[in-house]
Amino acid sequence: MSAEPLPVPIRRWPRRTAYGLAGLAVLVPTSTASAGWYFANQVVDARPREYPLEVRGFDGDLVTLTRTEDTERDVPYGLLWPDGHARLGGLVRAERDAVVRQVTDVTRGTLRAGVRASTSSAVFDGDPLTARGLAFEEVTVPGDLGPMPAWLVPGASSTWVIAVHGRGGSRAEALRVLPTLAESGLPTLAVTYRNDEGAPPSPDRRYHLGATEWRDVAAAIRYARSQGASDVILYGWSMGGAAAMMTLRRAPEAAFVRALVMDCPALDWTATLRLNARRRNLPTPLAWAAMRLVEQRVGVPLADLNQVRHVGSLRVPTLIFLDGDDVVADPAPTRLFARLRPDLVRLVETRGGGHTRSWNVDPARYEAELAAFVGEVAPG
Repeated sequence: MSAEPLPVPIRRWPRRTAYGLAGLAVLVPTSTASAGWYFANQVVDARPREYPLEVRGFDGDLVTLTRTEDTERDVPYGLLWPDGHARLGGLVRAERDAVVRQVTDVTRGTLRAGVRASTSSAVFDGDPLTARGLAFEEVTVPGDLGPMPAWLVPGASSTWVIAVHGRGGSRAEALRVLPTLAESGLPTLAVTYRNDEGAPPSPDRRYHLGATEWRDVAAAIRYARSQGASDVILYGWSMGGAAAMMTLRRAPEAAFVRALVMDCPALDWTATLRLNARRRNLPTPLAWAAMRLVEQRVGVPLADLNQVRHVGSLRVPTLIFLDGDDVVADPAPTRLFARLRPDLVRLVETRGGGHTRSWNVDPARYEAELAAFVGEVAPG
């Protein structure tokens, strides 16, 4: 096994660089400089969910929403508002500044005009029993920072799946795949981690892009082992994929990881932040400065969070789902990751769904690929 590369020390930027950045801030419009600061904060700060969409109308079958790149995607997804959730079906029509979509079900709360809402890749709401008809236990995983709630869906296999949602997400992310995993006989532990609702906050109340969250994944492996698991399959969405990769790189518990599944993983934060900065029209110098601020807040250089640099040390079979129209986590590093390790990595790519929505685009294909993979790596 190749040696683990030493972490790259955080560069302490020279005073002249700091003065240069300060001068740059003077030269650009205040609103633009503020956008750079806001961008950095959005990346790392653990904040309540925002609701940028307006519900403009609802008649029981159709909902009218603010038109955005996301709401005009013709795939099913969840619609969240402060006290509710609905499952949305296909796109009916797009107007100049609004879209009309089918409503499959209002699963919680009251949907009405004037409600502020947001989209979610998590089509289902609730828990494994109410959403998917699966028996489960509410369990608590002991972590470094305190107890972390988790769902445990039982199964006959001694190989457990540990499901790790993405940044700012929830256990509901796993509800889409729990039936497939249950049919395969695999117990699944859908975990929370630091800064999640109900889980302990980190001391700085910031996301660390996988650089500390991996400790909670390692704690979940220890819990699974304490309950009789012989080994585990890590399953990470978005930043959960980054945390899973960091677990493989950092944790002694990596010895018990049998396989890896990732969905639109954030494998190179530099590429992902550049993509998001471009989409926000953030000038390149301010994007660079924002990324340096992210490094200082996370406490780890972004280069050390580039999992493609460490693909040579990958030792477990890996299945990756990727949507080519993901505009949240840059797809290019994931494609490169797969090309570099064709011996271990299987890449399944969809189009049109966006971030962590390959299941939403084609549930049957997604579930078939997942069932085949876990059947190979953890045969009954």
